Amino acid sequence: MATKVNFYENYGDKSARERAELIYSNYSSFQGIIEDCKMRLIYEIKAEKERRCSNHKDELGVRIQNLGNYSNPTADEAVLDVMLEGAINGLNSAEDALSDPALVQEFKRREYVIVMMADEYASFRRHLHALSVKEQEIIIPLLKQEKDYYTLAEEAGVTVPVVRRKASRIHCELISYMENYFIEKL
Repeated sequence: MATKVNFYENYGDKSARERAELIYSNYSSFQGIIEDCKMRLIYEIKAEKERRCSNHKDELGVRIQNLGNYSNPTADEAVLDVMLEGAINGLNSAEDALSDPALVQEFKRREYVIVMMADEYASFRRHLHALSVKEQEIIIPLLKQEKDYYTLAEEAGVTVPVVRRKASRIHCELISYMENYFIEKL
């Protein structure tokens, strides 16, 4: 799991080629990595929101109700969850969840990186499925870690070095294409 944390921390600082390589090398678990990053960001925003709220409570912990306004922590939590999910999925802004401009900027940056991770992964998948059937039969099982070179060579009736060369060629072409497709810096 530590590698996934480091992966997320560095993704936004990588070049287009490096991001394409990260998607390629983590293809089988990349969707899970994106979901982990979303949940981690939501957790951190909620924790920061809770920290801010706890700093404003009375020392005695007495709840003070304004006339006509009643606290409903469950509803507040549900509203915050919906706002954060919407923000991460690009439906609204994370600004609604926090009031500190510096934190808002930091969380917005991280939200942007997660959205770009999902967009780039979707683009990568679309391009994979645009390859010829023969190329897909080689590269997709390797990326999903369903088959190894030996199994693919046996199924195709060729030697392992032939499959390795084909996979290497497809890999190079795919990364080169994605490098030109992705924006250079996030």
